Amino acid sequence: MEPNGLDMGDYQERYKDYDIEVAVEQVLTGVKAHFRILTGGVVALDWRLVPIDGFWSTERAAAQAALRAARDVIDNGLPG
Repeated sequence: MEPNGLDMGDYQERYKDYDIEVAVEQVLTGVKAHFRILTGGVVALDWRLVPIDGFWSTERAAAQAALRAARDVIDNGLPG
């Protein structure tokens, strides 16, 4: 997981043949994490919200939860 761009809370990771982008944001109700999956610079799966439950939601923990969710989607086959 590497920082991506100028905004805090933006991360990226290369996984298999895909690029995963993660965005974490602080909102009034807590922390939100989203991910999207790209292949060759083209969006293969657009932004998906990841539920952040069951742990203390720090920015890093939320980003790791989003990366795990994105890896699971890739491992289980992207929806067509």
